[in-house]
Amino acid sequence: MMGVHAFCMNPSFTFFQHLGLALLMGSLIGLERERNHGKGMLHEFGGIRTMALVSTLGFLIYDVFFSTPILFALFTGAYLLLLVASYVMSSYQNKNSGATTEIAGIFAYFIGILVGMDQELYATVITLLLVLVLYFKDPLHNFAHKIGKEEFYDTIKFIVVAFVVLPLLPNAAYGPLSVLNPYEIWLVVVLISTISFASYIAIKLVGPKKGIGLGGFLGGFISSTAVAMSFSELSKKNLKIVNPFIFAILIASSAMFIRVIITVSILNPDLVSYVYAPLLGMALTGFILCIYYWFKKGGQPMKEVSAESLHLHSPFQLSSAIKFALFFAAMLFISKFAVTYFGSNGIYFTAFLSGLVDVDAISVSMANLSAAGTISLSTAGMGVTIAAMTNTLSKALIVLFFGSREVGARTLLAMLFMIFLGFAIIFVVLPATYGFAFL
Repeated sequence: MMGVHAFCMNPSFTFFQHLGLALLMGSLIGLERERNHGKGMLHEFGGIRTMALVSTLGFLIYDVFFSTPILFALFTGAYLLLLVASYVMSSYQNKNSGATTEIAGIFAYFIGILVGMDQELYATVITLLLVLVLYFKDPLHNFAHKIGKEEFYDTIKFIVVAFVVLPLLPNAAYGPLSVLNPYEIWLVVVLISTISFASYIAIKLVGPKKGIGLGGFLGGFISSTAVAMSFSELSKKNLKIVNPFIFAILIASSAMFIRVIITVSILNPDLVSYVYAPLLGMALTGFILCIYYWFKKGGQPMKEVSAESLHLHSPFQLSSAIKFALFFAAMLFISKFAVTYFGSNGIYFTAFLSGLVDVDAISVSMANLSAAGTISLSTAGMGVTIAAMTNTLSKALIVLFFGSREVGARTLLAMLFMIFLGFAIIFVVLPATYGFAFL
């Protein structure tokens, strides 16, 4: 074993190991480019052989000339001039030619340099990301054309706010009870908006033809209440469609539980063990009921859904982000006030009231307060669960009052069953976890 270890530590072995890795990384990039060349491209710079040689060249130039910066810069400059010449030639031959392959050639060269610097992990990750970007050319272009002007502007504004304004906010507690931290509040806004925006983009990408199931599920990650309201209104205008509406509302509401679990796991992983059982139980119950209504005959089918039909707007709108920040700050203060003066009962009452409007703000408040040690994990877990149950009941009442009679009644029964199962998990299956062992 000592002999093998000594051999692996040998400089010659390390050199050939790095040489092979550089060759492999370049070959992977070149393989993707050569597959693309086979689709009718006139200019064929950057195939599997060329890219393998480029990354190997980058490794060798760094390995030989890293102690001589002038020579290193000279060879690097010569290679970049070669790429410029290649681009000029490709543009002359094909007026519609882009610079993607030449840019990939620059990456391949610097990946070889990273290997020479013993940064194998960085080199591997960059290579994989580069290949993914190159490979998914058509989906990325389709994505760019599906994003509207307003959504694009909203994204730019929010990125500025998130990555320019966020670092400038003070990371300190202010106000009564010292619970309002501007940096942490806005960081939570960025987190929630990012999860919602990812779902919004996914709906845009899959389009209406992928079905009501996926659209409703992703809509639940943005706003299950908005989905419930939208389908309720549609059900009154389309009385012959029943079960598909129930299916869509239930799957969006079930996705809400998954969203809460993900949010809590990011902000306070220790709290997950106190919320996953009832929330996951209610989510699975909802999914099972979705399957039942999907296959149950009754009424006309409806399989198309889009962000527009769900009345979902870009979650990256600055006004929406500010409103959520203010609501979250209010919930944070009210929760701290309630636990200070009324104990756990005050927390539960606050969670109940908050859940009528929004489940994210109170869930994040519970995660933050329990992480800071202000409230126990069991109290926070119960608070999150109560808010999720209340929010589910709120959606059921929305469908009952704003939807058709059949859709409203069946949805109410389904959601009441989901809530009942959640209570059963808390009080019958895991009572000690939430401090109800005496029951």
